[in-house]
Amino acid sequence: MSHRKVLFLALMTVLVAGVEGCTTLSQSGSSTTLPSSAFFPIEANELKSLQAIAHAQDSRMKNCHKGPVCEDAYYTRGLVALFENRADAITVFQELHTTMPNSRYEAATTGWLNLLQDTAPSSKHHQALMVQLKQEVLHNLLERSESTALRTVKDHDRRVAELK
Repeated sequence: MSHRKVLFLALMTVLVAGVEGCTTLSQSGSSTTLPSSAFFPIEANELKSLQAIAHAQDSRMKNCHKGPVCEDAYYTRGLVALFENRADAITVFQELHTTMPNSRYEAATTGWLNLLQDTAPSSKHHQALMVQLKQEVLHNLLERSESTALRTVKDHDRRVAELK
């Protein structure tokens, strides 16, 4: 993920967390979100792409120890978990925060942890920000997945050309 996108996501996360933390308005009839619920709801047609990204990141996480590749794997997996299971997202972000406290994702990770653990009621403005944040995260995840697939095809084509 580009440094600019990471910064944007971190700022959006901090903004949403700040709005949520300062909100005193409550919704009538609001429902409780279970820890096993997805933080962001997702359409079934988008779920398959995210599951493929999750599987790839799980594999990367098993084979890395520290460094930029590992940071990317954990952060991306945490983002995907936002669409799967709130508790899993907290676990992955907490693990990244604990094992790699000086990672380039530290500010964003802290923002996500604050946002995921906040139980303050939400306003209509907060809900609009959450929709915008969801779309940005989903777009970045799917864009990253497509660029990785394209890079893999180009690497394969390059290797084939080298064999000729």
